[in-house]
Amino acid sequence: MRYKQIIFDVDDTLIDFAATESFALHSLFKAHHWQLTDEMQRDYHAYNQGLWRRLEQGKINYDQLSRMAFTNFIKENLGIAVDGLAIMNEYRSYFGESYKLLPGVMDTLRYARKQNYCLTVLSNGETFMQRHRLELAGIKDYFSLIVTSEEAGFSKPDTRIFDYFFAHTNIGPADTVFFGDGLQSDILGAEKYGFDSIWYNHRRRKNKMNLHPLYEVTTYPQFVTLLKSDFQKQLQ
Repeated sequence: MRYKQIIFDVDDTLIDFAATESFALHSLFKAHHWQLTDEMQRDYHAYNQGLWRRLEQGKINYDQLSRMAFTNFIKENLGIAVDGLAIMNEYRSYFGESYKLLPGVMDTLRYARKQNYCLTVLSNGETFMQRHRLELAGIKDYFSLIVTSEEAGFSKPDTRIFDYFFAHTNIGPADTVFFGDGLQSDILGAEKYGFDSIWYNHRRRKNKMNLHPLYEVTTYPQFVTLLKSDFQKQLQ
């Protein structure tokens, strides 16, 4: 085998982030009897993604993200002053109960484990929430190691989260490949640390960062094709 270990991201790699975010946002607004329009939902997604990019770039920390997100968004869209951290914690309680797997995840994990790959997780997120969602989705036991940014104290693509990760596994970077959807977090992180990655580009985004994943796939069956060929054949 060319690799011994596969690291998976969680949101929008294993679990459908769009479905999770929609469920959590609708649940939050319903609980407070706030009206949520399609435009507001799109605006929140864009705003939240921008905050996470700033986090990954080291411009804000996780606590600042947690306090800023709903404080600003609710004020601007509903004209209501809220305790942003309390609302974020409530939102995350709903977020943690959504676990829709992306198509092909289960079959891929089963195949990879049969081929004796060591399957692991490295996620920018909260430890309990990510573990809980993986458990609800029925895939937690596929992974021998689950590391989150909360646990490590650093977020992808910071090299220190990879230091933490590899300190907790006996398989080194040379025998590891990262499979994730995030260019700014997963692919950049692996590239900065000096090991291979596969970009799961199922949202069909453009690579505007001049990054160089080993492969780019848009479906899990394409990833299985790589596993079956032991990564020796380029996808057609």
